[in-house]
Amino acid sequence: MHPRYKLVIADVDGTIFPPSEFPSPKPSEKLTKAVERARKKGVAFSIASGRSLSWVEEIIKGLELDTPIILDNGARIYDCRKKQYVWESLLIKKTAEKVLAVLKKDKALRVFIADDDERLSGKAKITKWKISKILVLGVTPEKAEKLHRGLKVIPDIHVTKSVSGTGEKSQSVHVTNINATKQVAVGKLLEILKLKKEQVIGIGDSYNDFPLLLSCGLKVAMENAMPEIKEIADYIASSYEEEGVVKVLEKFILK
Repeated sequence: MHPRYKLVIADVDGTIFPPSEFPSPKPSEKLTKAVERARKKGVAFSIASGRSLSWVEEIIKGLELDTPIILDNGARIYDCRKKQYVWESLLIKKTAEKVLAVLKKDKALRVFIADDDERLSGKAKITKWKISKILVLGVTPEKAEKLHRGLKVIPDIHVTKSVSGTGEKSQSVHVTNINATKQVAVGKLLEILKLKKEQVIGIGDSYNDFPLLLSCGLKVAMENAMPEIKEIADYIASSYEEEGVVKVLEKFILK
């Protein structure tokens, strides 16, 4: 019998691992084995993360990912097998400059720019202007909301919040091109893999996973997910602390 689902797409922070501002660690042995077993059943595993490539390398290696993955909050799709980007939607220079001008007003903000895989800490360091994402890290939920409102008025951008740590200053704000979202990227990924929405399980926890879950046939929210994400979910999985992604694979793919 062919499995109903052919692809599982999981978010990273707050889904596979605890939210963090550091490059991802090696995935657990449980997850590695579950992904391997799923693959043997003909079910692919992918990730959709706000992170850039260099920040997920341990996941790619550890899980031996051979399916394209979604990075930079939907701005890029990277083919792990060919070791190259197969799709991207970047911010144009003029738009990126407008975003940076708004963020510059608050000197306390920690602003980072993803310029063709390099994470830069200021406009002066940009050399290539191949900007997939502008990121504000470590702000309070109130500040994240204020930034979200202030940036949304700029045309041709997509702004989303995410949980990227623990404690009071735990949220981040991601700015990408208008058509660089996890939803658009999942659509592109399904075209590449020749799959239908109904054949996909999406797993996430935070605001930026709304578009991911909406693009998938089975919407899974983590136990630690934002209430708004749980509201749209078909199934609530255990938290990342209890290997929720492994349990989803066991329940819907491996049993």
